[in-house]
Amino acid sequence: MKKYTILFILVSLGFALQAQLLWKITGKNLEKPSYLFGTHHLIPISFLDSVPGLFPAFNECDAVVGEMVLNNIDASAKMMQVAILPDGVTMDSLLNVDDYTLVDNELKAMFKFGLKELGLMNPAIIRTMYELELYKTKTGFSEDEQSDSYFQLVGAQKNKKIIGLEDMDKQIKLLFGDRTPEQEALLLVETIKRKDLLYQEMETLNTLYKAGKINELVLMAKERDEDDPLAMTDEDYAQMVDDRNFDWLEVLPDYMQEQPCFIAVGALHLGGENGLVKQLQKKGFKVTELKAKKK
Repeated sequence: MKKYTILFILVSLGFALQAQLLWKITGKNLEKPSYLFGTHHLIPISFLDSVPGLFPAFNECDAVVGEMVLNNIDASAKMMQVAILPDGVTMDSLLNVDDYTLVDNELKAMFKFGLKELGLMNPAIIRTMYELELYKTKTGFSEDEQSDSYFQLVGAQKNKKIIGLEDMDKQIKLLFGDRTPEQEALLLVETIKRKDLLYQEMETLNTLYKAGKINELVLMAKERDEDDPLAMTDEDYAQMVDDRNFDWLEVLPDYMQEQPCFIAVGALHLGGENGLVKQLQKKGFKVTELKAKKK
């Protein structure tokens, strides 16, 4: 995905700006309303307190619907299997000497251990670990504060039904795609070379998210730089966002008919012409944002 300069400066006007993250779904013979909330894994749980009407909406629902069921032992086992490189393949066989040294030094600076310890891991996993650690180092963010898994954890404690829209096989395919280990290794190198731009992009994304600017998030994801090897192509976006939305729309109406659902998925899935908000409206549901009351 392209790296960006900071695009927006938020000015407090005396009322909350997060309304576009939470939507109420009614109509089409639903006995009770369901709710749609856009999540973001780099936002702490404390942010949820600033979203108007969020917790009452959550408490009204009998089921929590997410992209996948997170607390799943079988799913974790499958991820562990693909996290390791194939037999006979190691990071030093995928990278030239200069790139290997670059990655090794950067990992040691970030984690205090390098490719000697991580050399058998799929570079896609190393890249994901690196990106999260980069953000944590810059901001003090803690994985224990992530908001995207919060609702399933609390929902399970409250004996709510937990529903996954996808299984781990689908998630693995999205993470790795059709890329070879060699291609993943080069993406890791490019990520490290562009780490300052990567962090800048994370900050911009967080700014837009906190403002509830879901359509701007879509535009940001779709804008491309042909010279950026990390840029998301139109095909990438369709596979990661649009196609999944249409798959989910095949089952979400039935789930909402069975019980009121709190649907918590990545915020990028809400906005745009193919986003869940507009597509649910096209299916005949009334989808309205929960607006904050002026102070």
